[in-house]
Amino acid sequence: MEGKHFIKKEIMSANILFIDEATFKTRTGVSNAIDGGKQLRPMIKVAQDMFVQPALGSTLYQRLQTAVANSTLNTYERALIDDYITDCLIWATVSYLPVTMGYQFFSKGALQKTSEESNTPGKNELDYIGTYYQNLAEFYKQRIINYLRANSSLFAEYKSPGCGWDVIQPVALGYECPIYLDDTLPCVGSNVSVPGDYAHPMVSVYTAVGGESSFTLTPSILNKTVLLATRSGWTRRLVDAATTDTMSLQRNGNTITLPTGDVAQPGERFEFLYT
Repeated sequence: MEGKHFIKKEIMSANILFIDEATFKTRTGVSNAIDGGKQLRPMIKVAQDMFVQPALGSTLYQRLQTAVANSTLNTYERALIDDYITDCLIWATVSYLPVTMGYQFFSKGALQKTSEESNTPGKNELDYIGTYYQNLAEFYKQRIINYLRANSSLFAEYKSPGCGWDVIQPVALGYECPIYLDDTLPCVGSNVSVPGDYAHPMVSVYTAVGGESSFTLTPSILNKTVLLATRSGWTRRLVDAATTDTMSLQRNGNTITLPTGDVAQPGERFEFLYT
């Protein structure tokens, strides 16, 4: 199956990739004359670190790298790489190639490559090509995020990525936006020291079995200040009394009740950011 051509290196290497050059060329149809080691591999790594890692969070990302290196991927991790990560990584890599393939560094500076048999695209055309393939990559990145959020119980490192200045939290949105939306999933169970009187926020998450109209939370939010409540990624208001408003959730201590007549769907994720 495509996507299983893993590069195996030492466990702690930062160069463990989820696809290899052969898979990339087969799936994209790029010229076989491109030097995989010098031209493709560095950009696959960049795309994996900068584009794929935020979707997974650094904790799950490192877990997958270790499992690839040791050939210990479980069934769910292998499916995640083969069915979701591979497509995203391939097209993210393509989006980075127009500039790196079009220019080369020499002792006199960066020079644009030219050919006698073809026309070299200008900057606007290179930008268009990069954006075109980035749009494809973002579609597949959102698929990764949606799959992980719907199946978080299968990936412990995604469900509980931990906290720390060096921990990249999983993002909730796969599409680039010029406005900062603070789209990362908040830290879980943080004990990170922070300056001043700032209380580091925590999150309590409930994943629905399906059919329930109410549930209790772990960790408990009893007597806590809830900063943000979401249902399947969409913000909800917390109210004190029963409601029919589908944009609200009733809170009674540590018990959350859905709007009257509403029940949770299997895999629905409820998140409560609190201090």
